[in-house]
Amino acid sequence: MKMKKKHFDYMKAEIDKILADYPNLIDVYEHGRFPRSDRVKDLQVRFNHDLMFGAGLTKWVCDNLYSYLHDDHIATALRSICPKIERKY
Repeated sequence: MKMKKKHFDYMKAEIDKILADYPNLIDVYEHGRFPRSDRVKDLQVRFNHDLMFGAGLTKWVCDNLYSYLHDDHIATALRSICPKIERKY
């Protein structure tokens, strides 16, 4: 992974806070109880990016990561950080 450890650790800590604050979030996504769930092609990608957005990391990612990474690197980090989910709807 090309992401600096300090950046990875920061993203993980912020996403973990969201998961702790919303313990049923995985169930909500797995059962499609979120806006526009009927249009989602890749549920894991949607979940990962929604977590990043919900953690308030969008601007931080733009300011800190895009200077040396591209979307594929960030997606790889998100796959490592976010819990795996399964579509059940």
